[in-house]
Amino acid sequence: MPRILSLATAIPPHRLDQTYARDGMAHLCRDHPHLARLVSVFDRSGVESRHLIHPPDWYVEERTFEERNKEYAARGIELIEQAVRACLAKSSTTPEQIDHLFFVTTTGLATPSLDALLAARLGMRTNVRRSPLFGLGCAGGAGALFRACDVLRHSPDERALVVSLEICSLVFSTRARTATDVVGVALFGDGAAAALLGGDDHAGGVSVARTATRLFPEAQHLMGWDFTGDGMRLILSRDVPTFVTERLAPVVREFVCGYGTSVDAIDHYVLHPGGPKVMSTYCTAFGLPD
Repeated sequence: MPRILSLATAIPPHRLDQTYARDGMAHLCRDHPHLARLVSVFDRSGVESRHLIHPPDWYVEERTFEERNKEYAARGIELIEQAVRACLAKSSTTPEQIDHLFFVTTTGLATPSLDALLAARLGMRTNVRRSPLFGLGCAGGAGALFRACDVLRHSPDERALVVSLEICSLVFSTRARTATDVVGVALFGDGAAAALLGGDDHAGGVSVARTATRLFPEAQHLMGWDFTGDGMRLILSRDVPTFVTERLAPVVREFVCGYGTSVDAIDHYVLHPGGPKVMSTYCTAFGLPD
């Protein structure tokens, strides 16, 4: 079984209090009544604070998509380097020992991809096998983890590094005019994470017993981006909670039963929230306590 040998995260220095974010959005929406009435979502989001790569006031100035995307690349490489160095230090691993590098993101664009820049900055081997993954969305880190596991099952002596970066604040534009734009500002922040995995020859860590993926062609409208001249615009459907109950929960139960157990026997869950309504749906679907 592949093993997760170490984990680390990195967050930028600027903390955004939810009350401050709500008041700022109310000011920006003051001339748009259809948006102003949605500002109360900030109080119902369950979010107390986020971290941003810039001070909050930086975002209220009108900035082009080009400018924001340049900031994604410049600040993103700093965040992932911080997360990776911390991750490798925890396991006493050097960059030269990494055989595979998986990088996942969905909030910015860069070519060469940031994993290529990271490999050079850290001094990784020139034959490290890179897999930049774009567009997996909110659960992209999980998707990259099981891709790394697939590789390591066939290469038990090798190591894989999984790196995830999302700088959601740079998606925001002062030209945003939809209800979904307001919801996105109420929920998301900036950060990076890194995980070091080893094949079966490596001792310690947490074994990855089983992985699976399921594609739902009928669910393509639920989440994503619209790409516009002013950058990315969030797509977030009201149907997500219903999808969790009717489509996702049965698949998870089937997956767990296939391993010889049941969801009632699971002690810990790692869930992407997507807001309080989705979390509540998870609890109902799987019988989880608060």
